[in-house]
Amino acid sequence: MIKKHFDLIFVALLTLSLVFYDLTLELLTEIAHFFFELLFESFEWFELGIEHLIEHLFHTEHHASQIATFYILLLIGGLVFYQLWKALPRLYRYFKRRLLEIWVRRKTEWELYWLTLTLPYKVALVATALGVAYLASFFVM
Repeated sequence: MIKKHFDLIFVALLTLSLVFYDLTLELLTEIAHFFFELLFESFEWFELGIEHLIEHLFHTEHHASQIATFYILLLIGGLVFYQLWKALPRLYRYFKRRLLEIWVRRKTEWELYWLTLTLPYKVALVATALGVAYLASFFVM
C-alpha cells in the first residue's frame, strides 16, 4: 500500500516541509551542528594524539610539545590547502557538469511521470498537496 501511494506520501511530506519551513530549517541546522561538533571533536582527538606522541617520543615538556604540535598542524593544513587549491578547478567543472546532468534527468523523469498519470490521479496528487497545505496552515497561524 505504501509503494502504491508513495508519490502521494512524498508530495504530502514535501508540502509539510515547505509549510513548516522553520522546523525544517531548524532540523537542518541541528544536523549540521551535530556534524560540525563531530568534526571538532575528531580534530581535538587528532591534535591531542600528536601532542602526546611528541611529548613521549622526544621527552619534551608540555609547552614545547604544544608548540611543535602547532607547527605540525600548520604544515598539515598548508599541504591540505595546497592540494585543495590544485584540485578545486577540476572538482568545480566535474560538479557543474554532473549537476546539469542530474537536473536534466530529474526534470525529464518528472515530466514523463506527470504525462503518464491519468486525470483522476493528477487531481488526487494536486488535492493531496493542497489539502496538506490547508491543514498545515492551521498550525502556522
